[in-house]
Amino acid sequence: MGEIQILSQGPGDVTSIEETAILARLGDTTAENPALPVSAPTIDQTVKSTSAETLSASSGVEGGSLAGSACTVSDSGTGNTAELHPNDGITFNANQITTDQIAGLAAATGMAVDNPPVLDGDVRNINARTPVPYYISMHYNQSANWTRKTGDNSVVQSPEEMEIDIGGVSLLLTAQVEIDVDVAGDWDTTEGTNYSTAANRAGLDFYVYAVQPGSGTEPEFVLSANSTVPTGYTADNSRKVAGFHCLCVAAGTISGHTLTGYLQGDILPASVWDLRHRAHGLQEGTAYDASDGYWHFVYLASGTGANTRSAYGATITDTRDWMDFSDDLAAVGHYLPRDRQFQTAAGGSNEKTNISGSADPVTTGGHSDTAGRRMISNIGLEDCCGAIWQWLDEQSYQFAGAANHTHQVVASGDPETITSGNPSGDVAPAWAYYALPGNKGSINKQGTYGDVKLLAGNHWSGGTGSGSRARAAFRYRWTTDSTISARGCSPSRHT
Repeated sequence: MGEIQILSQGPGDVTSIEETAILARLGDTTAENPALPVSAPTIDQTVKSTSAETLSASSGVEGGSLAGSACTVSDSGTGNTAELHPNDGITFNANQITTDQIAGLAAATGMAVDNPPVLDGDVRNINARTPVPYYISMHYNQSANWTRKTGDNSVVQSPEEMEIDIGGVSLLLTAQVEIDVDVAGDWDTTEGTNYSTAANRAGLDFYVYAVQPGSGTEPEFVLSANSTVPTGYTADNSRKVAGFHCLCVAAGTISGHTLTGYLQGDILPASVWDLRHRAHGLQEGTAYDASDGYWHFVYLASGTGANTRSAYGATITDTRDWMDFSDDLAAVGHYLPRDRQFQTAAGGSNEKTNISGSADPVTTGGHSDTAGRRMISNIGLEDCCGAIWQWLDEQSYQFAGAANHTHQVVASGDPETITSGNPSGDVAPAWAYYALPGNKGSINKQGTYGDVKLLAGNHWSGGTGSGSRARAAFRYRWTTDSTISARGCSPSRHT
């Protein structure tokens, strides 16, 4: 029976929950899933490990917390110690604590690791000097983001290290794993639709689930088209940890383009997300622009309100004003992009050309321009330029509605002299309130238009006027037109 104490060295920001987690980690590091006591011990209380799965407070006193500087964690059986500094991190008594305990303390407290000692060449260095969030019931931590494997467009790679709770079972990934969308065995099922076939993945989103293993303490992983739980599993033994979007139509050869040579069904690198790197709003059908930290709709918007989506082959939503599109996108956690955001996200798209056929595209994605080039940006956004105008979250102004200015001029005498008089009134258009659609208020504008919202990209007959920097500044916010649509963007959570 091992005995562990937390010895107070003055008030500290170590809560009873953190204290309990630390004790669970130090009490028996071989336990796969040590149960935490219902009543956490108070500081200076002795706690005993009665088995590999159970910890109990000898005093049975309800746990509390301290506010202050530091405390020392000590295993009385081995003499191993660690000093916790809530503001500065964890300082280890060199070579007197195991690497598993280092990782456990970091994960349990959310504090940084100061100078982790190298004991046996197997240090679990969880982001040294970086605060690590702790979770008791649903904890998750990773050493890096999930990514598409460099040079292999069908493979996603996990972080090299990951801590995860699945249904109350704590699991630790200690080496990077690769999951291949072309391998049937990496999917939850191939019945119905076999997604290991590239054509079946065109323009769709897929998910990576961590699942409880048959044995051992490392999680296993499975791909699925299901957004809730993978086929053959439940919410109790699986957890969604990542996902990605697949290219709808082959990009072809585009000189200097990041997606040149990508095939239908390949993983879009910028679309890969995970629990530490994802959109604040709707995730499906989005790609990340690292230059602005936002996730952007891959496709033009379809649907309205809470049904607004970024989906391949869907009917493009148009003939809605700026205000309605703003509401539609907000309903799914997105916004209209700013001028600079559109420019960078659309970078790599076709420039000075419009869509092949110079006609309304009607549906989203997979189009080519009049030169036969795919209409796709470097991060994978479709139809940014020369397909349909897109609203931006930018204000402009149009001076219109002024009366003609007149001024009387008289020439007389020899030599001739010029006199003037009787000028007309002020030429500036008058200010007035205009009732906006939807009975939600009025706008006080000057003249016929005054208020203007920017449009970007140009439409299907824009020709050489189309491009990532193409703009129009003549449409007021209540304009509705079949040549105007929108796409959303959402900030990244990074949580």
